[in-house]
Amino acid sequence: MLDEGRRTEMIYFLKEVVSEAGVSDKLAEPFMASLAAKGSRESVDSAVEFLDSKIEEEFISQDARDPIKKIMRRFTKYR
Repeated sequence: MLDEGRRTEMIYFLKEVVSEAGVSDKLAEPFMASLAAKGSRESVDSAVEFLDSKIEEEFISQDARDPIKKIMRRFTKYR
């Protein structure tokens, strides 16, 4: 699960990757919020499935997948 206490920091790093992928700021905010919510409330795997569905919809490019996963791993809390 993602560390909810570090959500703002994670969104900051995600915003850089998402904007480099060509997603507009208006569409990027809800996408990043949904990604963070799924990772925090359900699991990181659920967030990756959501990311994959957005790649299939061609909302975001395949090139952004690995950097986003790396950021999510960085902000994962282990129990």
